[in-house]
Amino acid sequence: MPFSLKSNLSLISKLLKVQKQLTGAGNRLYSAEATFQTKPYKLHLLDNGPSSDVSVNKEDALKYYRDMMMVRRMETAANSLYKEKIIRGFCHLYSGQEACAVGMEAAIRKSDAVITSYRAHGWTYLRGVSVKGVLAELTGREPGCARGKGGSMHMYHDNFYGGNGIVGAQVPLGAGIAFALKYQGRDDICLALYGDGAANQGQVFEAFNIAKLWSIPVIFICENNGFGMGTSVDRASASTDYYTRGDYIPGIWVDGMDVLAVREATRFASELCRAGKGPLIMEVATYRYHGHSMSDPGTRYFSSFFKYITL
Repeated sequence: MPFSLKSNLSLISKLLKVQKQLTGAGNRLYSAEATFQTKPYKLHLLDNGPSSDVSVNKEDALKYYRDMMMVRRMETAANSLYKEKIIRGFCHLYSGQEACAVGMEAAIRKSDAVITSYRAHGWTYLRGVSVKGVLAELTGREPGCARGKGGSMHMYHDNFYGGNGIVGAQVPLGAGIAFALKYQGRDDICLALYGDGAANQGQVFEAFNIAKLWSIPVIFICENNGFGMGTSVDRASASTDYYTRGDYIPGIWVDGMDVLAVREATRFASELCRAGKGPLIMEVATYRYHGHSMSDPGTRYFSSFFKYITL
């Protein structure tokens, strides 16, 4: 036989010695962080954008993974509770879009403000409410973050202004919050999130105008998941390049399925806003894995899935 038991044992012994060297003192040879390349960012009225080469250390990578997994499991539980009729009324799940919120939260401060639409469970958790607080609110119980009176669409926490039920109405509110931050002389910013379905609202463009006029430190963020309810963006918008829709406001497009790309884009945008160069529009291309709400199975239009996650 070409390999005897003795030679095999010798080989194993050598491998174990090498492993011991690598996992012992030699562990210092390993890099403390890893570098990845994101999809290229698309820019509007910007000469330079964030680098496509992004780095992350082990601790941060595990935190992002845990946060995304926690939001996914929480939404899975909400899905089950709704089908058991323990959760009633409106319920919009964030499953599939976790990298958007986790990446943004990783790039901002707790003192920064966030306001979003009715798809707010994930953001509520990331802003500091426990899973118990979110689920208690969904089930109408007093330990909920709004004492059980807000439900799915109206959750709040420190520097988190909801959860808003009217499509697009949170965008001018976000501009107002950012104006207050500037008026108070604070070095904080506001993220005002909305969906592609809200992007055609007149109040959104009014908010763009006043924010640019007064150089308000707000990042307008369009979470483009491809559909406004069940209507494709191609059937609803003359221009689906939402990051350019601010016209005279700089914009950036980012792959919303990549948590590191979202983090870097948000860091870039927040630095501009803190330097007095706001506002900025950011489009995150993402996809939701459920229907628009629990009353929508989403089965009739999900054939377009790969178009939006392989941009």
